Amino acid sequence: MDELQAQVEAILGSRRIKHRLVVLCEGDRLIPTDRAPSPQMYRALEKTPDSNFYKACVPTDWHGSCLPHFFNCGGRAEVLRSFDALLEAHHERPEASYLSPDKLYALVDLDLQLGKLPNDYPWPTTEEVHAALYEDGAVCAEPDARHRIWVTALVHKEAFFVLSGAAASWAHGGVAPFFAGAPLELRALHAEVARRLESDPDFAQNLARAQGRLARFSAGARLDCSSSQALARSWQTQATNASDEDYEALLRALLAVAKVKPLWSKVVPDPRVGGMLLPDETFREQLALNIARSIAKLKPSAHPLTTCSLGSRLVAIESATTNSAESSRL
Repeated sequence: MDELQAQVEAILGSRRIKHRLVVLCEGDRLIPTDRAPSPQMYRALEKTPDSNFYKACVPTDWHGSCLPHFFNCGGRAEVLRSFDALLEAHHERPEASYLSPDKLYALVDLDLQLGKLPNDYPWPTTEEVHAALYEDGAVCAEPDARHRIWVTALVHKEAFFVLSGAAASWAHGGVAPFFAGAPLELRALHAEVARRLESDPDFAQNLARAQGRLARFSAGARLDCSSSQALARSWQTQATNASDEDYEALLRALLAVAKVKPLWSKVVPDPRVGGMLLPDETFREQLALNIARSIAKLKPSAHPLTTCSLGSRLVAIESATTNSAESSRL
């Protein structure tokens, strides 16, 4: 049994998803292929950094019966294959499945590369999903109800870790984050994200797609997108004297096309005390969870992650299903 088949069987066979919302996301799978799934394995499916982060972002007043179950399914392409495989396996043997097909969703990173979606899906690629879901980096007021595979508004979830509001969350951790040998200063990190565009071959290969994406952002018109070097330099020029409001618009445009993961991996605890407390990777996971908990306290209109908009739709579906079930019992 391969890894995909093992996870599909594990998810479909979990009583925890009965009548519940299921969201597939990126992150390492935890399904061994040499033994039958156990209750402990089902619980482990949801206790990984990626799924924990998205779960923690769900607004606090939705916790309880409406909280979706998040499952890590590997990389973006594997998540999309898992989405298809779960539906196919459920329809082949519905009597062996606890899944409600109309409550299955996927949430994947936008990335620079194009992701192809299932043949019968209303939008053929991840880029077209992004264009349909977002306006200037914010989710549309009334997203199409057919959206079941969602992409992040920014290039990947780590981009949300370095938005300007993130710094307020770090104080709760007790240990200050360091970057490049000094206390982490977000605008310095943003400038480094922009500088890295000049030597990023991945960005250069996907320049045309980045140009089209930036055209959907209000700040995109102020940037020179003719080349990697031109974009990096024009972003830094525009950002230098920008007002706070303009800077935020420029930042969201940048983080829609520029990678943060390589730099986030260099964020470490204060070397004077942190190394004695937590490994660097665990420290970053804790920072991300602190950020997620702060996000969860925001009003939906201020929520920076797609999770909120997706969550709103999921909660509405859950409530409608619950009300329908209650009505049928009357």
